[in-house]
Amino acid sequence: MTADLSCENVSLTYGNGPVIEDLSVDLVRGAITVIVGPNASGKSSLLRCLCRLQKPTHGRVLLDGQPIDSFSTREVAQRLAFLPQNTVAPRGMRVNELVLRGRTPYQSPLRQFTPEDQDIAAQAIAHVGLSAQADALLETISGGQLQRAWIAMILAQDTGILILDEPTTYLDLAHQREILELVRTLQRQRGLTVAMVLHDINLAARYADHILALKDRGLAAAGPPETVVTEDNIARIFGLACSVIEDPFNGTPHIILK
Repeated sequence: MTADLSCENVSLTYGNGPVIEDLSVDLVRGAITVIVGPNASGKSSLLRCLCRLQKPTHGRVLLDGQPIDSFSTREVAQRLAFLPQNTVAPRGMRVNELVLRGRTPYQSPLRQFTPEDQDIAAQAIAHVGLSAQADALLETISGGQLQRAWIAMILAQDTGILILDEPTTYLDLAHQREILELVRTLQRQRGLTVAMVLHDINLAARYADHILALKDRGLAAAGPPETVVTEDNIARIFGLACSVIEDPFNGTPHIILK
């Protein structure tokens, strides 16, 4: 399943003032788009707006070419899946129970979880490499495994678009790499459209097909990593002096701070 997601002339207000003004972007279909920018530049607000969790003060979000507000909540949830930055699951829940919740958009008063839902959840668990932990309590698995379980839940939602808000938060370097490799593998296998916020520019350059850089309530730069991650852009957007070299392992831009 695939879907298209974009915003047209969107403005967002949070707290006492605007965080985004007159922004228009299209997520690149079947690719990974990473959103970067300084703190308070509107990255998470943009994701929430794209998912219809935050209403724009101006402009509109389009899903499959139609205003996202024209879809029911269930229809939106069957087309895009959102993993927020701070996730909390009740104690006593097991991995397979969490992942099965991804099938909620397909339930109704006359349709509870079915054997097909159970199979889809089991397949999602296998995709993220947690089959051996399927019956484990969430509080007994590692941080990296827990993040894999959350990703399995949104995979079970069976959508064409995944929206991830800082999926590597609180993870060490090894687990950050593990999660981003998993996202890239799943995106390629399924042809998914992925948008995610990352703070680490080098990780963004390594895993993104397309980068959106936000600053001063708008879009400061957009394009493939080699056109966005430049010395001039890093200085202009983040106020940091750096050198940009080619990553010897991946050929992607890699910044070294001065």
